[in-house]
Amino acid sequence: MDQQETAGFTEAADVLKDGDLRHISSFTKSTHPQTQSPLFSRLPAEIRDEIYSYTFADYEDLDNLYDFDTCYRRPGYFGPRKTHTALLQTCQAIYNDCWFMPWTLARQTFFLAGAPRRPEKSTSTEQVARTVQLIEQLHPDVPERRKEIANVQVFAQLCELECGGPLSDVLDISLFRPKNITITVRHTDIWDWERNAPIAMFTSTWVWSCKFPSTVTNICFQLESLERKKEQVDNIMQQIQTGWYFTRADHVHMVPVAIGPTSKVWVGSSSWEGERWVRDEDDAEPGKIRYYIASLCFTPAKSDDDEDRVARDQQAMREGVDVPKEIARRSTLRTDRAFLTERQMELAGVTADTPASVALDMVPLYDELNEDPYTLSEQEYWSDQDSMSEGEDLLEEEEGENS
Repeated sequence: MDQQETAGFTEAADVLKDGDLRHISSFTKSTHPQTQSPLFSRLPAEIRDEIYSYTFADYEDLDNLYDFDTCYRRPGYFGPRKTHTALLQTCQAIYNDCWFMPWTLARQTFFLAGAPRRPEKSTSTEQVARTVQLIEQLHPDVPERRKEIANVQVFAQLCELECGGPLSDVLDISLFRPKNITITVRHTDIWDWERNAPIAMFTSTWVWSCKFPSTVTNICFQLESLERKKEQVDNIMQQIQTGWYFTRADHVHMVPVAIGPTSKVWVGSSSWEGERWVRDEDDAEPGKIRYYIASLCFTPAKSDDDEDRVARDQQAMREGVDVPKEIARRSTLRTDRAFLTERQMELAGVTADTPASVALDMVPLYDELNEDPYTLSEQEYWSDQDSMSEGEDLLEEEEGENS
């Protein structure tokens, strides 16, 4: 391989890192068949694909971590997803055999969310559309299974998800062939999370209106909130398990698996966009929040019972999902302040290691002693305190009932 081609290989491999794909369409030298290599002379294409799948498996780039105080830094995404593509530079025969596989094997990630809720570089539907069209154009004879996307991850704010449009834009990409799709609603994607409102989805329109590609064999829906709202998350997921199903473009219904939801807890930052959400911290872990995430998988319906359930659930799917008041009350906290701004903490001497309860005492004391005009008149802070918590409204309602 000459120097010009080596440079071209490197350039093509580098483009893969940004979610786009460039292809070397011609070489200055003819391609050697590599028949002396067991990889081509003895192994069938199916086995080579298995080898490629390990070689091109993507991973978190832990040398380029995302900022700790962002809502998109999380398990599986502590850094950008990365793929090693050096194998494509070994010879033209390997390049021609699998040049597109680093892309199809990478986890294609979409953020249906505003700018602060997604990394600066994130995949767009336009990028994916260009890439799948390029692969189809150059490899019309390759079996469709080789061109399927292994995993697709969608992070979605409820305000973007519930209308169905943005998700349909992803699912309706021409020639898009994903096998596994995960849809995650993060803590900061939930309606009125700032006000500590009970978890709710106002409509399930997207569940029945969005049609998934016929290649999909598994859909995973994930809901995340605070660990203290575990009971709310579990209740919502139980309702989803008995009331939701998805539909593929070929009219196959995707129903919940029998084992039900699975869950896990992870620890992340309590700060975001210059605000530290002390309301949701534990004194044992200053500056951090324990998040609880539940997952429920949907697979193709396989029995008459599954289809009977689909018919029964059609009406329920058009309605929203929320938690009973008694469950919401049990996970509600009373607090005078939901968050502290960087300015407030700086003036009061609050550090990253200061426990939440201590920080909550230090800021009002500083206010009282200094009457700092910035702190006392901060509009965003006081507007948050005035409408403090929808959850606290439930507590006041309960106290009224008991008096």
